[in-house]
Amino acid sequence: MKKILVIEDDHLIRETVLELLQSRGFEAVGAENGKVGIQLAAQIPDLILSDVMMPELDGFEVFAAVRSQPATASIPFIFMTASEMEKALELKADGYLKKPCSLAEMLAAIATQLEKPTVSNPQHQKVQDNSAPSNLRLRVSNQKSRFEIASVCWQ
Repeated sequence: MKKILVIEDDHLIRETVLELLQSRGFEAVGAENGKVGIQLAAQIPDLILSDVMMPELDGFEVFAAVRSQPATASIPFIFMTASEMEKALELKADGYLKKPCSLAEMLAAIATQLEKPTVSNPQHQKVQDNSAPSNLRLRVSNQKSRFEIASVCWQ
């Protein structure tokens, strides 16, 4: 089971994303701010989804901290942002989601990162096994999901 860390200060968005990821077979863990996110990143998730504008530490500071540590440097990192896309693009993260986004867009961004070839670096404590996850279902029903409905909250 792939583990995804969701760093998002908006409670409704964070809980909705966590619920949706869990319903798709992922182990999903949430952090309410960047400081907690960095602490949880030490548990080496398979992927990090991070908001940009947050209290404590913003997403850019989280990204810098994660990339600066050999144990976490190779974890795929996807920014979720409504207003800071240009700056996010400059940092060369692994992916970007413009808020609001649909469930299909989120799952596609995650699948793209998790399907990348295995990265092995002896300096890192974890070898990333990014083979295509058998439990990832990209088929989205025609009904609007809670994530898509909640996305109107992302401003």
